[in-house]
Amino acid sequence: MQDASRLGASDNVQPDENLSGPAAAQKIADLVKPGNSCFFCTLGMGTQLHARPMTVIEVEDSGQLWFFTEVDSLKNIELDRDPRVTLFFKESDNGGHLKLDGTAAEVSDKATIHRLWSPKLRAWFTEGEDDPRISLLRVDPVSGEYWDNRHGAAITGIKMLFGAITAQRVDEGVHGQLKL
Repeated sequence: MQDASRLGASDNVQPDENLSGPAAAQKIADLVKPGNSCFFCTLGMGTQLHARPMTVIEVEDSGQLWFFTEVDSLKNIELDRDPRVTLFFKESDNGGHLKLDGTAAEVSDKATIHRLWSPKLRAWFTEGEDDPRISLLRVDPVSGEYWDNRHGAAITGIKMLFGAITAQRVDEGVHGQLKL
């Protein structure tokens, strides 16, 4: 850990707030809402990450995340080889940044597809919720890291603007590790 007295004015000192178990799952639910997009990263050929944007359909109380995808997509092929994933979320410039590491499992259960189905998904699955190309991915986070603000994005943005005008440093962020 760096000595705070040696940090320059441009270094962002944030208090650590490490969370585990139910508290970590709650932080995921606080930062990720259905409809949020993330970069969904799989291991491509070799050890290189293959990232693509994906939208979260549901966040469970346990921290699990659900996504719709096509059964024959490249990501599903990559996940068959290695189920490890990394997800990157960014809510705003003023907070709500999250990185999750976990594993993904393909789910084709019709009852779960029906429960998670939304009419807007017809843009990708033209045959509706019975489209044979539908596959669900359930991501089970294992660990993660987050950067959040203390007072919400609007107040943090105002404080940052004030800090820029007055040339005073604003330390409003919270950083922490997540273990599920």
